[in-house]
Amino acid sequence: MTSAWWVVFRKELRETLRDRRTLFVMIAVPVLLYPVLLIGAEQLFLFGARNLEGETSPVAVVGDPPTTLLDLVDASETLVLTAVPGDLVEAIRSDVVTAVAVVGVANDPDGTREVTLLFDAASDRSQRGRAQLSSVVGAWRDTVLVRRLRDRGLPATFALPVALADSSIARPADMGGYTLGRILPLLLVMMTVLGAFYPAIDLAAGEKERGTLETLLTAPVPAGAIVAGKFATVALIGVIAAGLNLGSMLLTFQTGALQVTQAIGLDVSMPLAAVALIFLTLVPLAVLFGAVFLGLAVRSGSFKEAQNALTPVYILALFPAMLPIFPGIDFSPLLAATPVAGVAFFFRDLMSGDASWGLGGLVLASTTVYAGLALVFAARAFGSERVLFGGDETADVPSERWTSRWFKRAASDRVPSREAALAFVAAIAVLFFFGGIRLQIAYGETGLLAAEWLLLFVPALLFVGVGRYDPRGTLSLRAPRTGHLLAGLLLIAGALPMIWLIGWLQSFVLPIPYELLEGLEELVTAQSWGRFFWLILILAVTPAFCEEIVFRGVLLGGTRTLDPWRIIALNGLVFGAFHLSFETVIRFLPTALLGALIAWAVWRTGSIWVGMLMHFLNNATIVVLTSLPAMREFLSDPEAPPPLWLVPVGALVLGLGMVLLDRSATFEVEQTAHAVRGP
Repeated sequence: MTSAWWVVFRKELRETLRDRRTLFVMIAVPVLLYPVLLIGAEQLFLFGARNLEGETSPVAVVGDPPTTLLDLVDASETLVLTAVPGDLVEAIRSDVVTAVAVVGVANDPDGTREVTLLFDAASDRSQRGRAQLSSVVGAWRDTVLVRRLRDRGLPATFALPVALADSSIARPADMGGYTLGRILPLLLVMMTVLGAFYPAIDLAAGEKERGTLETLLTAPVPAGAIVAGKFATVALIGVIAAGLNLGSMLLTFQTGALQVTQAIGLDVSMPLAAVALIFLTLVPLAVLFGAVFLGLAVRSGSFKEAQNALTPVYILALFPAMLPIFPGIDFSPLLAATPVAGVAFFFRDLMSGDASWGLGGLVLASTTVYAGLALVFAARAFGSERVLFGGDETADVPSERWTSRWFKRAASDRVPSREAALAFVAAIAVLFFFGGIRLQIAYGETGLLAAEWLLLFVPALLFVGVGRYDPRGTLSLRAPRTGHLLAGLLLIAGALPMIWLIGWLQSFVLPIPYELLEGLEELVTAQSWGRFFWLILILAVTPAFCEEIVFRGVLLGGTRTLDPWRIIALNGLVFGAFHLSFETVIRFLPTALLGALIAWAVWRTGSIWVGMLMHFLNNATIVVLTSLPAMREFLSDPEAPPPLWLVPVGALVLGLGMVLLDRSATFEVEQTAHAVRGP
């Protein structure tokens, strides 16, 4: 008897392949578009290069040029000596000349004469004219040097005591693998994800929009078989799309159609074993994204809504796939266990011939685990009637989880919608990034203080007031109890060593910017009591009020309709992203984890004051530690691990804080419910 999931799989695959969009992404793009794009781009590049080579470059020589230099410019077949009576810069910008050599006055016949080449770096023709003029000036310099040596009876080799030459030992196949390993992993991951993107939307949100999903679910087929069939279809299409892309790229390079690879000595080829391993690793990767996309798409009510939900995930997946492009990042066990990044690095090493089987096994195992978790995520979505058919958000919540229902009931007051809260935080982030930086540059630490209060705190209050939202519900202004505050103290005390450990482990993947750390150390170090209290004000008190009212106030209040774990995860991610900058990528993960912990504490207690206390204690601890000479000496090495004894102690204190907070919050919920029900 045929398995139910196999029947669903064949049905879904047949219907998916009838979709012209899927066929275009799977077949037309890799088989036709890549060769056309690569060969077309190469031909356009060669055409443009030949056009430039066929042109002569008008140049000018001004100042105090010797006759020898002018004769060399006149003798050049690619340069035309042109007079420039007016402004030199304007002549270059208006293409009267491509470059100008400004020759200095010769004060000493045997001295050094300065020559400055003016050109436009934003113009291809000007760059070419500069290179040609530089070559002629170099020839003139060599002529002068030879004459000076001859006049003094010295050999020509006297001015060249060392002849330096490069000789690479890399074979053409090595260079081809190196080049391919920087490009192809990103394309493979991108096409695998894209191959699962549209089928997942169509098999979930598309069927809900067409009204056919309900019909399928009423058939005498187990729900697990339906999920398995749909998931197998999406995963298979993702693997096929990635395989066609890989084959098309390799064939385009290996057939010799690209003249550039031959001209620069690249031999692009891959052993069959490497190709087979790539396909083997693509399978769990396709399963991972197929399941994630299905689980997200089925939560959407329409094709357009699913596209909006899946696009950020697609973009987010591309960042770790880009890591092999950047130099200086070595493939490590931590990277091997990182979703998507491990796959991309393993592909890079396979293509360059330097693959480690141990790291490859870790990549395959970790990706398989992530794929299994994604399958559970998708299965739970298809098993929820609320997700599939809508309705009461608490219909499928077990009765013992009535703390979540109490929380949602408390949020029934007028609070901002999820979209409004996220839009507000996005606008605040843009405002703070541009306006806050200008304030800090103009006024230093006072500007930082002003930016926090004027660009975070005041807009949050205006948002609540203008929107006529309930301040108590939106900003979680409930008065905390003693147990809440004590739990918050334990949580932050236990989290600090754990975050320190995570930051140290992260240093094996992301390099630590020492210059930035030195600047931060100088900023947070107090040499006097006045300076200490000032730092506490701007670095501890102010962020505790201003940042908490935005993230654990408006953002948390506007996202209360989500599941609790999503509220906490989203809050932490947004909080970490808010603290990103070009130099401080290393702060994202620790800050996001801290933000998630504070969000959980505020969610459980309904009091933003607990979050403010935790935020204040975290920042104040940093100021205190860096201001103590003994601790500053102890923390002088940012790559040193935290004392091992702090890790279990921190975990124990963190656990105690979580238990205390959970019990105190549960007790209050029970008291509230008892008061509502009456005696």
